[in-house]
Amino acid sequence: MTVPEHPEQPPAAPQPAAAPQPAAAPQQWAWASPAPVMQTVETEPLEYHRLLRGVANYRWWKPLLLLLLSGAYFGVFTVILAFVFAPLLLMGDPDYLNDLASGNAELLDTQRPLSVLMGMLSIIVMLPSVILAMLSLGMRPVGRIWSVAGRMRWGMLLRLSGAAVLALIAMTLVGMVADLGLLALTDPGALSEPPVAQDREFSVNAALISLVLVIVLVPLQAATEEVVFRGLFMQVLGSWLRSPWFGILIPSLAFAMAHIYDFWGLASVGLLGVVAAWLTWRTGGLEAAIAIHIVNNFVGFGFMVAGVGGETAQTADGGSAGGLVGQVVGLGVFVWLTLKIFRRGGYGRTRIDLVQVAVPSAPQSTSPTIEEQQRD
Repeated sequence: MTVPEHPEQPPAAPQPAAAPQPAAAPQQWAWASPAPVMQTVETEPLEYHRLLRGVANYRWWKPLLLLLLSGAYFGVFTVILAFVFAPLLLMGDPDYLNDLASGNAELLDTQRPLSVLMGMLSIIVMLPSVILAMLSLGMRPVGRIWSVAGRMRWGMLLRLSGAAVLALIAMTLVGMVADLGLLALTDPGALSEPPVAQDREFSVNAALISLVLVIVLVPLQAATEEVVFRGLFMQVLGSWLRSPWFGILIPSLAFAMAHIYDFWGLASVGLLGVVAAWLTWRTGGLEAAIAIHIVNNFVGFGFMVAGVGGETAQTADGGSAGGLVGQVVGLGVFVWLTLKIFRRGGYGRTRIDLVQVAVPSAPQSTSPTIEEQQRD
């Protein structure tokens, strides 16, 4: 009996019908797509002017909204100040507004302490305006407005304040010598003229009150101007433009135009703004700008309080060619000392933030897996 070459195989058991698979959602149905996965990643090392790109959920329009919201808060605080100061002026110096309107008074005069208080506070309210705007938009930590460390670097500020004092001494001495030299060349007879007498009686009590206000409020006033012109504006521009020079030059021009000086005064203020902005970018924070601004304002307001040159108010003709020469020399000294202190201190100039970015999830396959095939 022969065995067949191909024995007959038993009939295969019937296979159950595969469950129908749902059709894939069309690509245009975004609502049916898998939700993206959020992943925490590090930003690139951000220099000071780019720090807003490290905030959570950064969008290109958020810095613009930050500017608008800061301006709105500032407007509210300004209205509140106006309501507070109206009765104070009526009680303490009722003639001030009339003299101001008629041109017989300056906006800020150390012989009228209420004008000093009002002028300082009208600037200082910009600081809480910026901070509240950052908090409202969730731009944390708000300390990024001070430095790449997310806070004020107090040790660095203290050391740079000493450097600013040395720089202002050099600036004042060189400026005085340059002014005297230029005056001797252009108008030798002016050196022998008596000093200009003051238009009104000098009040020692008013000068002392203004001096106290200057000592207390100038640090806040100077720091506020740096937060706005070297902080807010620089970081807003830097969030859109990588080059730091846009954030250095444009706000410095606005800073100069915000003052009432003549050509020489505006040139000096503009130069101070450019140097302060460059040092802010170079050192990763506002400490250098705040230090030189505070010391510079102490000297300027100190001269006004004492009535040096017969002037106790802030006037438009406060600058001179010699003063600009002194400014160049003094700021040169300050830049050299600042960079030396910065290198020795080992301070950082960049910051890395942790941000969440959306990572698309892998598309789900509609064909059965190997395990499903084996189970079937």
